[in-house]
Amino acid sequence: MPALSRSGNVTVDWLEQSRFEVCGNLKDNVHSLTARLVVSFPDFVILEATGDITSMPYPGFCQGSIAALEGLIGERIGRGFRKRAGEIVGGAASCSHLHTLVTNMATCAFQMNYVAAKENPESAAAMREARDDARLRREMVLGWMPQLRNSCFVFSEAADQLFQLTGKKKD
Repeated sequence: MPALSRSGNVTVDWLEQSRFEVCGNLKDNVHSLTARLVVSFPDFVILEATGDITSMPYPGFCQGSIAALEGLIGERIGRGFRKRAGEIVGGAASCSHLHTLVTNMATCAFQMNYVAAKENPESAAAMREARDDARLRREMVLGWMPQLRNSCFVFSEAADQLFQLTGKKKD
């Protein structure tokens, strides 16, 4: 049996067409925390931020860190968010575990771009058409979400040449 085991879960769902809710929890042998963000769509601005800590090493004290979540209201999830979140919920005024949870939630929140595209009949058809062509699928995704440029290896400028070389459909 491991000395420490940690699990986390994030769910994201629409509240209405222009906003969605991100709920997350993190639990290990010592901690149990939850957070909830309401985020505008498609601009990804945090409209509400709440949370709770129900299991912690210092009951009555650790819960004070939850107040830092309010500092996320008005922040935009996108490039630079991890750093800003670290400044807001990752320092002495908050909890490192809360920071871990919030950044994981933000990563999941950004996937709502893909969910929205799949729910749009034209976009869904384009995705089906590009299913077997990695170059075309990559170009399409970058067209929908230009903010992904240089966010990871696949969407990096350095990978452009790789996708040009392997852009043909594979048999």
